[in-house]
Amino acid sequence: MRYLKWKLSEGVSGTYPPKTIASMGGDASTSSYVDNDGYRIGYLWEDVDITLLDSAWNVTEMTEAQALAFAQAIWVDAEISPDGRISVPPLDPPA
Repeated sequence: MRYLKWKLSEGVSGTYPPKTIASMGGDASTSSYVDNDGYRIGYLWEDVDITLLDSAWNVTEMTEAQALAFAQAIWVDAEISPDGRISVPPLDPPA
């Protein structure tokens, strides 16, 4: 697995690369972590040439440590799960 960071097309929402990666024969998924600048962390499960993706997304590869630091800047208790994904904050119980 590889860790990716990309810019959402409309700031903190909009299009993102997993569908395009799928059309290239790859498999990618998103994490729940989006920073205030509209960048999201995601996971790439297949080897795909990310340089072929739309430059508007500004896709870059990150190390596991960089991806974890990104997530911990949003939720300090984030950690790497056994499957390599970054853990997510627990949901608040319904009122």
